[in-house]
Amino acid sequence: MDRQEKERTVADLQGHFARATAAVLTEYRGLTVAELNALRRELREVAGEYRVAKNTLVELAIEGSPYLSLKDLLTGQNGLVFGYGDAVGLARALTRYAREHDKFTIKGGVTDGQFLAAARVEALALLPSREVLRAQLLGLFSRPAAQLVSLLAAPAARIVRVLDARKTQLNPT
Repeated sequence: MDRQEKERTVADLQGHFARATAAVLTEYRGLTVAELNALRRELREVAGEYRVAKNTLVELAIEGSPYLSLKDLLTGQNGLVFGYGDAVGLARALTRYAREHDKFTIKGGVTDGQFLAAARVEALALLPSREVLRAQLLGLFSRPAAQLVSLLAAPAARIVRVLDARKTQLNPT
């Protein structure tokens, strides 16, 4: 790889890092091309992308970015997973793939500028998706309002029941 190719690769990686909402570093030693292609297909379904690049070029690409904390993990044969959507879905796809393929290892990642060790990436996979969390939060906010409406309506409903009972008491037909 000549100097111009390396510069293009670094610029390309910087573009991926700039667009990504999350990046995860993995080790793929021993996986076949077919297995890596299967991983790429799974990641595409969750708005993710798998890239392999030289560690030195990745180091240059993350210099001065929120992903600098990945630098210490850049040893061995690494693959980069870029996530462009929900980080939970990405983590879920990666942990599922890691469970199915012993040779695939999650080393760590960064999301929202926060470094995540491998265990935290796996813990992130256990969370519900962002949409589910929003729905749960909306349910929590709307529950007190619904209870208030039922409390305010309860006295009126009681009066109606009392009047109805009195009516049947006076007219037992």
